[in-house]
Amino acid sequence: MSKKETGNREYKDNVFRLLFGNAEKSAELYNAIRGTNYTADDVEINTLQNPFFFGVLRNDLSFTIKAKLINLTEHQSSINPNMGLRFLLYSAEIYGTSIDKKDMYKPAPMSIATPEFYVLYNGAEDCPEKSIIRLSDLYKVQGVENTLELTVTVYNVNKGYNKNIMTNSRTLSEYAEFVAKVREYSKNSNTTESLKRAIEDCVRNDILREFLLQYGGEIVNLLNREFDIDIYREAMIETGEDRRAERIAERMLLENEPVDKIIRYTGLTQEKIIKIIKKIKI
Repeated sequence: MSKKETGNREYKDNVFRLLFGNAEKSAELYNAIRGTNYTADDVEINTLQNPFFFGVLRNDLSFTIKAKLINLTEHQSSINPNMGLRFLLYSAEIYGTSIDKKDMYKPAPMSIATPEFYVLYNGAEDCPEKSIIRLSDLYKVQGVENTLELTVTVYNVNKGYNKNIMTNSRTLSEYAEFVAKVREYSKNSNTTESLKRAIEDCVRNDILREFLLQYGGEIVNLLNREFDIDIYREAMIETGEDRRAERIAERMLLENEPVDKIIRYTGLTQEKIIKIIKKIKI
């Protein structure tokens, strides 16, 4: 079996998981976000490998750290308003494999890891340094008491954002540099060429040097595939699913519904809503 074939099989997960999917880097990342001082010895990786979570429903990075269940994910292109639901499914799967189900029927209260949910965003769209996604925003009926809630904290980790976090995680800071260089070179060359140039530039400037020297070839394959997936998703947006959402948005706009409610119900971005407003000339 060739090195390329081995790489495609062994490194099928995305680059973010490859970079942070070990105890030392996971501890570094969490410490940068929360201002803590955990070590690799405190971390146990439990990223989902279940085939059910392959593709769209696959979490990028999950671990426990001193009785805390941490779910982290990373987006390439845009903020997904459904992350609350996705994290709910991820957590249920992880809890389901880590507890003795018989204990749920015993009179004594169980003790389970405390969950925390984060999205580290590095897409090209505008995004604040920090924002919150709530599961309850997806509910068809709003304002109901005693309902299930799950909150996800979204951090913009593009170059120039959240400098405190970047200062405390050199790996994340250099990753942001790498993403910025890929984006810069992609403007004037094809995907493969831009990736190769970004990797060469980063190695030359001591940005993720050891990581890129070790995994550079596999990373080109990984990111090429991820960019292909993004292109496919953009194509799908131009077909039925998003057209239905756009028609719903048009009706809601004509009924003077607020934009934030339309975004919540349709899943469309604010930029897309603005285009629809211009289109129907409200």
